Amino acid sequence: MGSTTLRWVQRRAWLLAVVGAVVLALGSTTWWVTHPDVFDDAGGYGVRADPRQVGRTMYFGIVTTSSRDERRELELRSVTPVVRANTAEAELTVYLCEIAPDSPYGAIIGQRKRPSRVCGTLEPVTDGMRFLTGKGTPRQQLVLAVRTTKRGVVKVKGAEISYRDGLRRGTEVTGGYLTYRAR
Repeated sequence: MGSTTLRWVQRRAWLLAVVGAVVLALGSTTWWVTHPDVFDDAGGYGVRADPRQVGRTMYFGIVTTSSRDERRELELRSVTPVVRANTAEAELTVYLCEIAPDSPYGAIIGQRKRPSRVCGTLEPVTDGMRFLTGKGTPRQQLVLAVRTTKRGVVKVKGAEISYRDGLRRGTEVTGGYLTYRAR
């Protein structure tokens, strides 16, 4: 093999190494941007509520983050309950609850009345809403309001949350399981 051929092979190998490194860097960056990991997997806890009359509303803490987690400010794009059964034809609404500093409770699990003693503010989740997770104050929680329209059962397996975390965007299924019967 002549010296001209050897230089040509070396240049080509160098070019392939650079192109490979660029492709690997772009792939890693794309993965990092599109796969943040903020929430725990769905099903870390569950709530089974006593049966209630049709037309009554129950409030459940569907997503609560640990106060030991890193503090993050997320921009919510959407929050959709993962419904496994809804024979009660329930109306489901997700709210953002900011835990009141003087609240006797740290979060909502399940309650029959509007959670005004726990939540300083309770607003329906909208696109672009800020959600603070992890340690620090104020503490926030996603609350699911369930209002049945007929006798039956509602089963929810967490919520699918789409959000932005700075440059990163993600969609995760997280939160507790819920079984609620209307009589």
